[in-house]
Amino acid sequence: MLLSGKDTGELGVEEITGTRGEPLKITNVERTLIDIAVRPGYAGGAKSVLVSYGRAIQRISIDRLAAMIEKLDYIYPYHQAIGFYLQRAGLDFKSVTNLRKLELKYDFFLEHGMKKTKFDSHWRIHYPDDLPQ
Repeated sequence: MLLSGKDTGELGVEEITGTRGEPLKITNVERTLIDIAVRPGYAGGAKSVLVSYGRAIQRISIDRLAAMIEKLDYIYPYHQAIGFYLQRAGLDFKSVTNLRKLELKYDFFLEHGMKKTKFDSHWRIHYPDDLPQ
């Protein structure tokens, strides 16, 4: 999917060679995980995002992911959603310490339009009540 958004100086963008030898710009795994946490609807919703986090968990650097979030400097506390997804996908508390160091002063909703929710007080996240454990 090709999207245009916040000017980030191509943070997390890499170039690969396409099947016809053409140069293609893609986001790396960490940046993709951030992007789908910010706009879960583009990735199929919170359940699909959680599956993606589970599949990517062994391939990412949490330090690099946390540094990217800080550089992106979002107004909304997306780091809370990212930390929630990472822990839900299987990372332990110690692994997400860099994300916990960022402020957790707001309650935040994982996605728009949720009807029935539960609340994770650790990350201050409202999430769909049918989200898998």
